[in-house]
Amino acid sequence: MTTDEIEKTKELNTAKIRQDFFDYVKKVKYKGIFGVAKFSSVYNDLMPIQQDPLKNSVKEQFYKFMDTGSIISIGIFYPPDIIDCINVEKNGKTDKDLWNDYSDEYEHINNMLKDIGKEIADKFNGFAFPPTTGVPEEKISEVTDYFQHTISHRVVAEHAGIGWRGKSELIITKTLGPAIRLTSVLINIPLIQNKVIESLCGECEACLDVCSILKNKEQLENYRENCNKFLYSLGLKHHVCGKCIKACIQDSIFKDQFK
Repeated sequence: MTTDEIEKTKELNTAKIRQDFFDYVKKVKYKGIFGVAKFSSVYNDLMPIQQDPLKNSVKEQFYKFMDTGSIISIGIFYPPDIIDCINVEKNGKTDKDLWNDYSDEYEHINNMLKDIGKEIADKFNGFAFPPTTGVPEEKISEVTDYFQHTISHRVVAEHAGIGWRGKSELIITKTLGPAIRLTSVLINIPLIQNKVIESLCGECEACLDVCSILKNKEQLENYRENCNKFLYSLGLKHHVCGKCIKACIQDSIFKDQFK
């Protein structure tokens, strides 16, 4: 195949998968985002403990994937009104029932991502990594216990050009900020691969101002574990918080852009 033919094939393949994804989010009446990362770039950027699940998932095709493979990053956004449910004070107390509406939506979006991720993987002979590990929380003693069971969807999204890594360590999209859940699909057909977007956060620290853990992450021995313990202490239905997401959307330098 000529260079032009290869590029045309990449465009057609990428357009087909993108269309399948956006047909799905239109059907479920949510907003979504799509990008493609280079397999080798993601692999090289993962922690060693997360490289193993990625390598094991492609088995004997590993070197082929390292040469030409892709990882698709797809995301579904939280509805704006759900973000308003995070950390609301009523009569001097945190409204946990309202906060659990956000927690329930976390689970709902995860289930949609599992469905569309598997659908894309099955149709294009790929392999879908679910949005969460599926490991029962009672089997997790430290946050690092999660790492061996999955890959970082944030790293994939970063290399797929979906957004940049914010000071909250979340992926920030240009359109709707960090109010997003992500999943990843391995595929080894010619696709148009994107590149990492440099951070646009600048001097903004809205996310840090609402979370002492994030604000002091450089001084903490393991800020991820501190965050993990805080999530447990909230006592919500699922292992979530969302304060930094809400702050980024409503109080950051991008608040008018995200609206």
